[in-house]
Amino acid sequence: MFSQNDLTAEAIQRGALPGRGYAVARLISQVLHPVFLGVASIFIVGLLGVEPRQTGLYWALLCTGLQVLPPTLFFTVRLRQGAYTDDDVSVRSQRNELYLFGIVNLVAGMVVLHALGAPPPILAMVASGIAISVLAWLINLYWKISIHASSMGSTATLAALYSEPLGLGLWLCALVLGWARVRTRNHTPMQVVAGLTLAAGCVVGAFVAYGLL
Repeated sequence: MFSQNDLTAEAIQRGALPGRGYAVARLISQVLHPVFLGVASIFIVGLLGVEPRQTGLYWALLCTGLQVLPPTLFFTVRLRQGAYTDDDVSVRSQRNELYLFGIVNLVAGMVVLHALGAPPPILAMVASGIAISVLAWLINLYWKISIHASSMGSTATLAALYSEPLGLGLWLCALVLGWARVRTRNHTPMQVVAGLTLAAGCVVGAFVAYGLL
């Protein structure tokens, strides 16, 4: 947990206005973190998109182990090694290795899931993750796109495919998260919009490609 002094110093360093608003925005960014959203996406598709539900739960657990755990461990180790200036990886150039590790991990996971006969919704979800990661990495070479926003956009779009109320609720969360990322000066409004748009487009495109839409 961050103390108030830590948050004030961080806000000033980023050129953001310190205070309660910054603290709330920081908390929102932590609650709607890409790791948590990645897990949520997997279980949304597994439980709502695969029948029977027990089978969907199995694939969700397997996919979480393959797709979320390795990059999370990689990020944690590299952060402790001092490879990143902060836990948001605010320096654009420092994000490249995270993108590359994530892409390799997603592709390897896709191969394993294909070999094990994963259902189309699971494969479409992973395919969309690969597309988002590759495009975001290419954009990141020249411009900083929001990973938080792309993760939120992916989760909200996946949810909307299976449950309109859940999808609507998560898209409202996307608006809140977008405000938070701008409030903390991690991103500009355009970088947030780009992340949301890229993710939504990739998810819809992948599900169309797999004949699910």
